Amino acid sequence: MASWLQQGLGIKWFTQHQWHNHKLVPASEENSSDRDTASYVAELPEAKIELTIRPTAIDSRMSCCEAEVIITPKQAELALSGIQLTMPVAADQTCVWKPQLAPQDNMAIGDKMFRSPAIVFENAEHMAAFVPDLKSIEQDRRIPYVMDYSLQDHSLMYGLCSYVETGHVYHELTPSPTIVTEPLVFRFYLVEWAKDADARDKDYRFVEKFLWNLYSLDTRMPAEQELTQIEELQPYAEHAFGWALDRWKDVTWQEFTLSSGEEVGGVVFIVRARQKPGLGEEDQWREPKSLWNQAWFCGLRTAYGYAGWGRAHGREDWVAKSQKALNFALSAPQQNGLFPGYFKAGDDNSWETGRWYMSCPRRPDGLDDYVHLLDASWTCYWLLKWYQDVGADERILPYVRNYVNRLLELQLESGGFPAWVNPVNGDIAPYLLESPETSMHVMLLCLLNRIEADAHYIDAAERAAEMVLRDVVQQGRWEDFETYWSCSREWEYKQHGVLDARSGLYNQCNFGMYWTAEAFKDLYEATGSVLWLDAGEQVLAEASLYQQIWQPPFIEVPAIGGFGVMTSDDEWNDARQSLFALTYLDYYRVTGNAAYKARALWSMKASFYMMYCPLNPVVKAKYERVHTQFNEQDYGFHMENFGHNDGTAVEGLGEFTIFDWGCGAAAASLVEFERKLRTMTPSLA
Repeated sequence: MASWLQQGLGIKWFTQHQWHNHKLVPASEENSSDRDTASYVAELPEAKIELTIRPTAIDSRMSCCEAEVIITPKQAELALSGIQLTMPVAADQTCVWKPQLAPQDNMAIGDKMFRSPAIVFENAEHMAAFVPDLKSIEQDRRIPYVMDYSLQDHSLMYGLCSYVETGHVYHELTPSPTIVTEPLVFRFYLVEWAKDADARDKDYRFVEKFLWNLYSLDTRMPAEQELTQIEELQPYAEHAFGWALDRWKDVTWQEFTLSSGEEVGGVVFIVRARQKPGLGEEDQWREPKSLWNQAWFCGLRTAYGYAGWGRAHGREDWVAKSQKALNFALSAPQQNGLFPGYFKAGDDNSWETGRWYMSCPRRPDGLDDYVHLLDASWTCYWLLKWYQDVGADERILPYVRNYVNRLLELQLESGGFPAWVNPVNGDIAPYLLESPETSMHVMLLCLLNRIEADAHYIDAAERAAEMVLRDVVQQGRWEDFETYWSCSREWEYKQHGVLDARSGLYNQCNFGMYWTAEAFKDLYEATGSVLWLDAGEQVLAEASLYQQIWQPPFIEVPAIGGFGVMTSDDEWNDARQSLFALTYLDYYRVTGNAAYKARALWSMKASFYMMYCPLNPVVKAKYERVHTQFNEQDYGFHMENFGHNDGTAVEGLGEFTIFDWGCGAAAASLVEFERKLRTMTPSLA
């Protein structure tokens, strides 16, 4: 048995409306030719349970055991409702990662969360991981798979049991009988790695590499003819921009004149399928009619995309629209350097009666008058990218400098930056004071330094990054605004800054991993210090545990290469994958690691999986069943993810789309991805 587990393996068997405990005892070794193999058995009235754990040598730093459980019915028909293999963990091992939290006793991690599945432990000398065998799930999923780790009894669980989504989003076990007539088999791996003496905690590169080599290398996610693969995605971008800027423009494209006389515009925040032009419900808004420059929904980021696309493809009308989106971003009024990123139409849905609000609704209560610094820095970051890549508008640098000067005054003694600040009196909200949102400010400071070098920017960026490495990465504390103040909100068993009692882990979201991987990479390029590159690869390995490295049989749309979100939400194909695509590509450029290139390409492809268009026949048919009014006029409509449990989804599809987080964001990333790829490979230019 793996050294990081203890003796005392057991079986939980569901019958007569409750779970019953049974011991697994060593099987007779009289007929075994492999003395290194451990075999266990449990004789139940209904079935014989056999567990075999067989070591396999892979390399000198890693020990790996393959394990197999065989359930053999003792009757012609076995009504199997649930089985759990329980494995006590050695006392010196601490659980440091699992893909979903299960805060109540009747919950577990369902296989809907098996994107890059692992439960990870470590002590001072070793890291260890439990890894389900995805191949066996692909071959036989008569009963869903579940796993978990519980701090209360310090043990692992893996088995078979039905479950349902509850809350937003956890998996509640719902044992229900399935008739089994033949032996049923499930498998998993128990892996352990020796850590270097100076290794940082929570460095998951061992785990990420194991999963990649086992499941995706050269098979599921190949990376050949990368430019051809990217060029094949161009029709998706044409659908995306054409949908928002042409075919649905009477609903999606909004332009107006501010009281200052500035002509501004942008694609409206959110539209519903039922708002299709010509059906009479164009003004039936799901949420307030608004324009955003926020960390997710950033009109300036997508305008950067259709500015570049328009120039390359002769659509000067799209370029002109992008200029109005730039005007909109720069029109946000600065107060002591800070500025809002949320403009809401008036109660009559008129832009003329609308106004700026300091912070968008994705925030704690009571912060209406506070600026979210994350949103402001993200907007300034895209202003600088515009200055570099689209046009050196003379308004950009003074606007960004004014903000950055104020930002530097707000840096905390810890090196971090607060999340929400009142621009008038300087009050700081007590939330996320040392959080991964600080990494966004590092990204901005590094980019501004690239345009106009200033040692103060890099000094502040390094102090901020040191805080993130110490207090976020090493603590596994990936808490940001999305973790608690979006659709997956706080409740009794999920509280900001409080460890989950059943696992000892913080709730986490991977958006902070994106900012941090980018920030550390940018600092490496600014300073030449390999410490930051090494730390960046550590963070990117953890983010990779959210990437979907296989195509599950229970996900009926394409999924491989896409991303999940957090440990309390279970959607697939989330729109953040178009950001991670660029991050992986940059890490490939810097390191030459071919796995990064493959992950980048598949992240970019996955960014368009949920688009309604002929290029996605399975998804197209699903849209047309759910939204029967759809036809070629609607090509480009794009849900931000799949299977989002928001109460409106039908067949995994929701009722709305967000251009600045769905198809527009993906298309903008594609524009940049292709430019980066051609720059990296001059022979392809």
